[in-house]
Amino acid sequence: MGLAPGWIAVLLLVAGTQGAGLSAPNRPTRSDVCGECHRDIYRMWRASAHAAAMEDPVFLEAYRETTARDGTSAGRVCLACHSPLVDKTGDVQLDRKVTWEGVSCEVCHSLVGVELSSSGAKLAFDVGAVKRGPIRDATSTGHEVAYSELHTTALVCAGCHEYVNAEGTPIITTYSEWKASRAAKDGRTCQSCHMGRTRAHVVDPRILRAPGVEVNLHEVPGGHSLEQLHKALGASILDPTRSGDQLEIKIRLTNKGAGHAVPTGMPGRRVILRVQVDTSAGKSLQDQRVYEKIFRGADGALIERGSGFFARSLRLESDSRIRADEQRIESFLFTVPAADTAHVEVKLHYEHTPTGGDEGRTRLTFLSERRIVPPRS
Repeated sequence: MGLAPGWIAVLLLVAGTQGAGLSAPNRPTRSDVCGECHRDIYRMWRASAHAAAMEDPVFLEAYRETTARDGTSAGRVCLACHSPLVDKTGDVQLDRKVTWEGVSCEVCHSLVGVELSSSGAKLAFDVGAVKRGPIRDATSTGHEVAYSELHTTALVCAGCHEYVNAEGTPIITTYSEWKASRAAKDGRTCQSCHMGRTRAHVVDPRILRAPGVEVNLHEVPGGHSLEQLHKALGASILDPTRSGDQLEIKIRLTNKGAGHAVPTGMPGRRVILRVQVDTSAGKSLQDQRVYEKIFRGADGALIERGSGFFARSLRLESDSRIRADEQRIESFLFTVPAADTAHVEVKLHYEHTPTGGDEGRTRLTFLSERRIVPPRS
């Protein structure tokens, strides 16, 4: 039976892609080439932080500052995670499109090894015609495929989500936080939370029609996602108590869903627990707790800009984040006359301030709870 002209065109497109676009050794495939067949997955990836890893203006500013301060070798440390294939291509001048694709399709699907040590992580790639993933017995007419046990484990994420600087100071500790969590003991990987299944086409239906297929979510939502924040951290107001003119508000914070501390990742991220009490007499009172990692530099100055976390002689001053599986009670005391009604509002905010100020700041409110406390009888 002959093929319709449209299918001939599609097959020629795939054949042309195989010949011209897919990887030769040390020649990574651009993600837009992958997207010619894997359209749904490509669209998801384009909306991810992985795709923006090199293009984000906040990162670029930090990269330029780090390179200007400490030289190109320090800049290579940044590129090791924001465009890992530079190590294979040698494109330190950032001239190639594939370099600007950041954590691209090729980065994840040619990864063959992650080695962690006290001096940091080492990624091993086998760039070529074989694309690797977590599905057994996968087949493809466009390229070779291979099952990778590495891609079924959290270790596949560890190379970039665990960073120890040259002096041995842990800066990013997401993977080690996970290893110490109940999630790790129960076999729940990073992918379980950040790459859930969704209905989509693995391959463009014009090439292969496979109805009802589910694929892993390649948007890989993280700390900037309201859904992920809702799943990670909960807060509830315990029964307020009054003693004379003192009102005590206790809040139970629970890391209920994250297999790591909240917040995690690069320093500069924080969660803020804010309590406001408005009284029937018209007074408004506020207090808050902040959960974050705080670092200081060699001169003792507080590190606030993203580039500062890659400076030499960094030291961790404090870490008040909510650890994996932790439950914490926070107590707030307000002076409220016994005869006044108190309107209590509790909010949780996620904040990322990579420049140390308002520029580039992300701020999300992901929980709000109210309680009315009647006058003391």
